[in-house]
Amino acid sequence: MHEAFLDRGYTAAGGLVPRGTPGALIDDPARVAERALRLVRDGEVETVDGDRLTVVAASLCLHGDTPSAVAMARAVRAALDAAGVEVRAPW
Repeated sequence: MHEAFLDRGYTAAGGLVPRGTPGALIDDPARVAERALRLVRDGEVETVDGDRLTVVAASLCLHGDTPSAVAMARAVRAALDAAGVEVRAPW
């Protein structure tokens, strides 16, 4: 199953920005919620260089070890609900 990461930066090649590198982690709940909507609606994510990257995903991931993980999860769910996106298990 393909998974997209809402709280991690993507390179132009489609990989994740290595941890410890600027842009690797995204911890702003509003920005993460916006990324979730863009992934669901448009199937794309913005790379660390500002380009658009097509991402095919059946699952959205947030890392629980990020200090703002709970706030990010709440913001993502609220944004998806407000946009009328059905949240369900992909299987």
